[in-house]
Amino acid sequence: MSSRSDLSNNQTIREAIRKIALHGVANPVTGAIRDAARIAGYVAKIHTEGDLTGTVDVQEFAHFSMEKDDNTGIGYHEGVFLSAIQDNSRGMVVIPKLYSEVIIVTDPETGVEYVSMFSHVDIIQLDSYEKVIVGVTEREEYKVDDENAPDIEDLEETGAFSRTTYTKESVISEVQGKDDSDKVKQTIDNKKLQVVVGDDKSSQLIDKDKIQLKHNKAESILGEDSNTVRHGSSSVIAKDGTVYLGSESGTDDAVLGSELANILMDMLDYMSQMTTTTQLGPQPPLNMARFIALKAEIGLFKSSHSGFLTKKVQVQK
Repeated sequence: MSSRSDLSNNQTIREAIRKIALHGVANPVTGAIRDAARIAGYVAKIHTEGDLTGTVDVQEFAHFSMEKDDNTGIGYHEGVFLSAIQDNSRGMVVIPKLYSEVIIVTDPETGVEYVSMFSHVDIIQLDSYEKVIVGVTEREEYKVDDENAPDIEDLEETGAFSRTTYTKESVISEVQGKDDSDKVKQTIDNKKLQVVVGDDKSSQLIDKDKIQLKHNKAESILGEDSNTVRHGSSSVIAKDGTVYLGSESGTDDAVLGSELANILMDMLDYMSQMTTTTQLGPQPPLNMARFIALKAEIGLFKSSHSGFLTKKVQVQK
């Protein structure tokens, strides 16, 4: 009985000494060490110049504010760092939105305050030396009620994911579905921008020399000297001053329809004026009526763009 009483007395003495030592240092209600507990408030100012550049001012909420004294003022915290590392120009830095809610903590040894949680963010900076990978990977659902199911860290991947990989040479973005053919990959480097859909079924390539679009057998290329539209073995190639139909190896010249109509009508005029010497004297062609009918038909074609003349294809003189 005496031993228990001694232990109780010793514990009471230690607790009394502790309270005396922490008087004015610890919060008498919560017991938290002053300047070590978390503080909730909102961003009152973001410093972009001067000695406090890269820091924010935080105003505590009224129900979290401590009583006014020489140390705490009115709950206004000036020059709060955005991370525990004082240099905010490199690495990972989160800049909160003005008037957004934040939680700040204080290093009890140095008294330096910094933001630990954010409700709203204006800028997220992530500056790496070698590589940054940002992505989401789908895994099988965790079965809480199945004792034989894999643990959450052992869940199998379904094959679906989205991922962007940043290096100093390139940015590669990928989206993969559960089916291996359902995928899109975009690559950007200092030479090109390339997008590939599926197993190279559809693609886009942009570099300083050309823009190329492909889908199965169809292809379109915008180059410095020409524009090519191709489907299988057929193509239309436009160059400055010349358009090639079928392929660039073609040598035949295209016909100007209106000019051809004029020539044909002139030929019919000349042919209708031909005569044949007979015993009865010069005689006109026996098929004169047919010549006149053909000339009228060609004139109709020319005026209405019907027959062998069409507006669907226009050729420049």
